[in-house]
Amino acid sequence: MKIFIAKLPYQFQEADLTELFAPYGEVSSANVIMDRETGRSKCYAFVEMPNEDEAQNAIDNLNEKEILDKTIAVSQAKEKERSERPSGGGGYGGGGYRGGNSGGGGGYNKDRGNSGGGGGYNKDRGNGGGGGYNKDRGNGGGGGSYRDRGNNKGNSDY
Repeated sequence: MKIFIAKLPYQFQEADLTELFAPYGEVSSANVIMDRETGRSKCYAFVEMPNEDEAQNAIDNLNEKEILDKTIAVSQAKEKERSERPSGGGGYGGGGYRGGNSGGGGGYNKDRGNSGGGGGYNKDRGNGGGGGYNKDRGNGGGGGSYRDRGNNKGNSDY
């Protein structure tokens, strides 16, 4: 069973979690979620215990327990639900900057209508990325290009 632990002290690490849950049964994994930018704990974690009864016993005994002057919240982790948000090209960012001929593609979104995509920034070739395609609504995003070859003699093409 996957267990969600919230309101952890900042200094809590995987070894501390394993030690906290071990008296209730086998701990197969412990993972403190860290902030990518600061490298600091986000004060929540996940623990996996293979035995359902042991995991439930740990939840019952550790929920609202005070650890280092903080009251933690312990519950069964919920499955991650699929988002109903529109899709776009390539998750974060779609296109990108490249010296060659690239560019990001647009997203494809069958039902939602808020797709689209980014064009790329191509310094040397000027080939932008494509827009998005929406099956039902037809609102595709636009591509684009940026040209910087030095042969535009007074002509603003970008």
